[in-house]
Amino acid sequence: MTEWSRVLWKKQPYPDNYVGDSFLRVSKKRREVTYGQAFYSATAVTQEICSCLILVAVFCGLSEGHMKAAGVLTFTAVLGVTGYFITRSQLRSSARDDIKLVCFYVALISCASPVVKSLTGSVATDTINACTTALLLLRIVHQDYGALVAIVNPTVSHNLGVFASVCLASRLGSDRDVFALMTLAVALFALFPGFRKYCRTKLGTTLDLFFTIVVVTVTAAGLWLYAIHLMPLLAFALVTCNGIIPALFVALQRHKQNIYGPWDEAQIEDK
Repeated sequence: MTEWSRVLWKKQPYPDNYVGDSFLRVSKKRREVTYGQAFYSATAVTQEICSCLILVAVFCGLSEGHMKAAGVLTFTAVLGVTGYFITRSQLRSSARDDIKLVCFYVALISCASPVVKSLTGSVATDTINACTTALLLLRIVHQDYGALVAIVNPTVSHNLGVFASVCLASRLGSDRDVFALMTLAVALFALFPGFRKYCRTKLGTTLDLFFTIVVVTVTAAGLWLYAIHLMPLLAFALVTCNGIIPALFVALQRHKQNIYGPWDEAQIEDK
């Protein structure tokens, strides 16, 4: 008896509804991921965590009087201009349009600063701190790190970051401090994700890892100077994000199986 084949183009001595044992034959495949690859992918989350902690560190410095608004604005301007010239070739807008956009943001934040300063005057500080913590955590969860999953939403992530910044800025004492913190928030939450994506796609793995080290160093220095009580949080985040989670991902990857069979969509394979 001729062995049954799963083809339609030849006549076989079997009924039309007959299927052989090979019909349900499946292959199980999984993508092998090394610890180095998992560690490098996790650095995008590390940079986002550092962005949130930098904002908190600057807020602590401004609220306690250890940091001046002019210094924060200078720091933000230097980073913004440097990042702009590095990524200028990837931008589709003209330099004139970019200048108009910057002026619009400056005018908008300047007009909104007096309102933001008195926005949460009747709300307890503990409530503001808890709300800010929850918003920043949600921002980290919804941020786009390059994975195509349903939870990713850059618009929601940006709005959460700005809302958290408004909550923090409302506890500052002067309009200049509010303006400085909100300007830094725009740079961290609106501009930095695009710059981070540029570094990962254009600079290569080595330079991107060096950039991550620079970000972590700046964050650690800021926390050490202005919010030393958050240093254990940074250490915990680094160990968990870059150590424990990649190791678990690699260890559990061998248990993942993708099953393929005749129910899959037909694809033309290159020989």
